[in-house]
Amino acid sequence: MDFNVDSRKAFVYTAAHALDPGLKSVVFVHGAGLDHSWWGLQSRYFGYHGWNVLACDLPGHGRSEGPPLGSITDVADWVMRLLDSAGIAKASVVGHSMGSLAALECAAR
Repeated sequence: MDFNVDSRKAFVYTAAHALDPGLKSVVFVHGAGLDHSWWGLQSRYFGYHGWNVLACDLPGHGRSEGPPLGSITDVADWVMRLLDSAGIAKASVVGHSMGSLAALECAAR
């Protein structure tokens, strides 16, 4: 599923489900140089067990447009704007490697 973040296409794997504002949501953030496919098993599990899943491709990775982001703060800011674009008010954020630092930054907010 494509969203518009910062006037650029942002690809998000949703486990082939439409987002439902009534469900709990989880965002999966990959590490540097990776993409949404890093979260294949986890995103399918949650998507087929009653959660909204957003396994994103960060800018400059996978199917998302734009240059790679320059800092962990920039990644966390982008994740928050992605959630706004998707209409998700509250989500758990899970990260791998660099994505885990962005998840911690999101949680600190």
